[in-house]
Amino acid sequence: MKKVAEHPSALGVLAFAVGALAFLSAPIASLTPAIAQQTVRDSVFALLADQTIPSNGFIHLYDSTPYSITNGHVAAKIPCDDDSTPLLNILVGVAPNLTSASLELVANLSAPGELCLYHADLPATEQANVTTTANATTTSANATTTTMITDIAIQNPGDEDVTLPSTSTVVIGVNEIARGAHSHEGEQAQDGGAP
Repeated sequence: MKKVAEHPSALGVLAFAVGALAFLSAPIASLTPAIAQQTVRDSVFALLADQTIPSNGFIHLYDSTPYSITNGHVAAKIPCDDDSTPLLNILVGVAPNLTSASLELVANLSAPGELCLYHADLPATEQANVTTTANATTTSANATTTTMITDIAIQNPGDEDVTLPSTSTVVIGVNEIARGAHSHEGEQAQDGGAP
């Protein structure tokens, strides 16, 4: 009869170490409640040159449903007037309830009367003296909004169609998401649970 080794084999020790490492490195999000924030990195670039947005129309750019964007950023190089006011709106929220994002002008990368570069944090932490969309100017002092954001679009609020010139772009970066209570009607949650 063959004698059984009293010490574990090198292969057994290696298998145990790999299993322990896999358990210890499991994503924290899988060990926390569904509403916990998850760190992600998603970036979308939309070249809008020669696209036409009809009067009061929009182009839907991003949808994170059923997750809400809890930390992100949007940058838009879009037509502006001689005073650097954007001629288009960047809309954020939960479709169909979208509102204009507060856009801040990046003056040194803008050409007033042609194309201006704007950016906004998602969700917005509005600072005093921040220039916003074509429809309004916001001057609230350090107010934080907790609006849920799953959808981002670009809208033409004007009375005439707008054809976007060369180099018109929108870049959307999403850094953190959280499982939201909202999902579009009829959708199933991606984790197999109820929406």
